[in-house]
Formats: sequence, C-alpha cells, structure tokens
Amino acid sequence: MKNEILLGEYILPSGSTRFNNLMPSLNDLVTKVGLNPQELDGVIVALGPGSFTGIRIGLSVAKGLSESLAIPIVGVPTLAAMASQLPFLKEDICPLIGSRKGEVFTALFRWGASNQLLRLKEDTCIKTSEIGGMIGKKTVFIGNDLSEQGPILKHKVKGKTAMAPANLWNLKASTLGILGLKRLQKGESDNSGKLIPIYLRGADIRTPHRKSRSQMPKSHF
Repeated sequence: MKNEILLGEYILPSGSTRFNNLMPSLNDLVTKVGLNPQELDGVIVALGPGSFTGIRIGLSVAKGLSESLAIPIVGVPTLAAMASQLPFLKEDICPLIGSRKGEVFTALFRWGASNQLLRLKEDTCIKTSEIGGMIGKKTVFIGNDLSEQGPILKHKVKGKTAMAPANLWNLKASTLGILGLKRLQKGESDNSGKLIPIYLRGADIRTPHRKSRSQMPKSHF
C-alpha cells in the first residue's frame, strides 16, 4: 500500500498448510508490486482474537520485519478491523470470528456522526447460542466463515439479523493496511517488544497421550 492506494494483496486458503506459504507469498507479493524490503516504511499486523497459531506466526513475522528493517510496526485489533469493512452503516455492526468449543469471538460497533467507528461492547468470547442476547437492535453481521456462521445467525437472531455481502466476509489485508497507515501518517506506532496478541481465553493445549507399556507395539528381533 502506497499513499492509501493498494498495490497488491494476497488471500491464502484456510487450513494449517497456509502457514507454509506465508513467507514465499510475502516475497512474491513484494516482487510483483516492484518493491524490495528496504523500501518498506512500516509493517501492519492483526493482533487477534482468532487462531492462536495464526496470530503468533503473523505477529512474529511482522516483528521480525520491523526489527530487521528498522521500520515502525502497528498492531490492529482484528474485530475492529473487520467491522470497519462495512462503512457508512446506520445499523450496529457485529463481527464474528470462530473459536473452538462452539464459541465465537465477537464485539459490537457503530459508526458515529463524524464517521468514526465507535465501540459499543468490548471484545469477548461467548457461546454461539448467546449471540442473540448481546443484540438490542437490528445489527449487520460480518464474520470469517459465512457457510458455518450464517445458518447459526438466522436461527439464533431471528428478526434482528442482516448479513454483510458474502464477498466482504473474512478480514482483508487491505483493511488492516488502511487502518494502520492512518496511524503511521500521524507518526504513531507500537513498541515491538510490548506488542502482544489478543487471545481473550487460554489456549486449548493438551498433553500428548502417552501409551502404557502394554499398549506399545512389540518388537521382534
């Protein structure tokens, strides 16, 4: 992004293998837009909430670029960025990011009179069955998985549901870029060493199951 004009954008498919393509894709993107890393003036990264692994990898790469190139870094909360993809609406905006255990990360926003995105409810992690309870008026939903979240919204939030167009679902890198660029243009940036992910809940990490001796396969010599 240069002077608020998008030079290029990559959208990688979901799934664990997308992380293997991250660095090659970054290199290819910079090459195709005719830049080299030394020409970058700043780096912008999503802070979450979202996939724990994805947030950690994304933030680590962004910090590495910031430190190695000696350029400023800006972190952008993911839910606020997703809500900003629906400008000029009079309705409330509720972004959703799928979590595990039948939960979603969510918040509530509204555009103010001066075209500023106002936060109505803080980022939280709730059961999908509780979404209707946080909605008080007609609200436009946008999320990261229309095929899964759409039917749930129609069932749980009857009469108060309007969904963003399908092509706007999922957070775009260009959205993060424009939000972060506005801060960079004001001379603002974050401390790389103090920039941390927004998780909202503890990681679901399980100790690998260790087989007992009786379960171990027998060796024959």
